[in-house]
Amino acid sequence: GVTFVETMVNLMEHELSGRTLGWRPNDIIVGRFTDNINNYQLGVLEALRFTTLRLKDSLTRMGDADAYDPDLESALNLLMNRATLFWFPSAEGSYREAVDHLKRFLVKLQNGQRHFYYRSDNLLLLLSTYRDLLGNVNRNLIRQDIGWLDSDDYFYYAKGVAHVYIEILKVVRVGFQNQLALTLDAVAILDELLHELWIAEQVDPWLVLNSGPDSFFANHRANLNAP
Repeated sequence: GVTFVETMVNLMEHELSGRTLGWRPNDIIVGRFTDNINNYQLGVLEALRFTTLRLKDSLTRMGDADAYDPDLESALNLLMNRATLFWFPSAEGSYREAVDHLKRFLVKLQNGQRHFYYRSDNLLLLLSTYRDLLGNVNRNLIRQDIGWLDSDDYFYYAKGVAHVYIEILKVVRVGFQNQLALTLDAVAILDELLHELWIAEQVDPWLVLNSGPDSFFANHRANLNAP
């Protein structure tokens, strides 16, 4: 559980502080010229929103009667702020505050004040939530009505989602190993899933093309959608 939350913190902190020029979607000057990074960060953000939701609702609660952790509630609410907000509050200000709340929750986990429940139903809920977001990503990767100028937006958004998935599911692969072992081939299936996400991360064209299925040139959205 500690590693799970640490991974979430590290993923968001990288986009806020570890990347050159930090958070881009609300940058009124530089952000206009870096739409690939902007959309990648939006994908990271959306995947972390879904992850935080599951962390708050199920992974850290014994059942429906168990109280929500206030730091996780605050973190989720702050991550829901619009990514393009420039001030009052700025997007990065809200997200940094959300990270602070995740860090406070992390201390509670380390001190035994809160718990992370390794149950099969919690794992299924996390995977189901990820599937729902992936369905939307898939739809935009295979749509035929997207023009050349918008194609790279969906491509890099999908890459951002995939990046969060692979980092979180690597932690899940270790933390939920006992639960996975109870289901035939579950470990092998998760390993294959991680491998496909790794392939998706490696798709990194110099220029995102949007050609038709029978074209001489590539359709990089379709190439990314395959894994």
